[in-house]
Amino acid sequence: MKNKAYNLSNYNFVKDETLLIDTNIWLYLFPAPSDSRRSITRQYSSAFKAILDTKVTIVINSLILSEYLNRYCRIEWEALHKTTYPKFKDFRQSADYKPVGQQAASFAKSILKFCSKKDDDFTDANIIQILSDFESGITDFNDGLIADSCLRYSWKLITHDGDFSEGGIEVLTTNPKLIANCL
Repeated sequence: MKNKAYNLSNYNFVKDETLLIDTNIWLYLFPAPSDSRRSITRQYSSAFKAILDTKVTIVINSLILSEYLNRYCRIEWEALHKTTYPKFKDFRQSADYKPVGQQAASFAKSILKFCSKKDDDFTDANIIQILSDFESGITDFNDGLIADSCLRYSWKLITHDGDFSEGGIEVLTTNPKLIANCL
């Protein structure tokens, strides 16, 4: 089932709604990326400020936090260390990894200050449907788990992932491709 997408640029948050912020958004916010992504970062930073001002509930689960930590460290490795350590595992086991891991953990702790931690409830997820959608190429497995959680708990998802058009949930985004794919 198609998701319903709202343009985050003109979305009015309501105090009693609950939001799950996707990994890609946390990566725009902690830390702010390079100049090439500055306009996207500004859009999501502005929305994040509005969320905090409205006192909307933000939830996070271990899947989002795990994706954030892993992706943050891989971005740093790809940008600064891949020539020295062609294999990520070698980088992760090096002295050069320590400051990257410490910074990632510091950002994760900051993120957690804004969120209510929620269980992933894997036992309650519609795994048969998630695997069917994964098998057919409709969704990535983690995205299927995220959509399933949002659907079960009536959370709205903030994402910039252009592929996040299926799942029957409400998404908030500034990505025009995602908005168009949800029509």
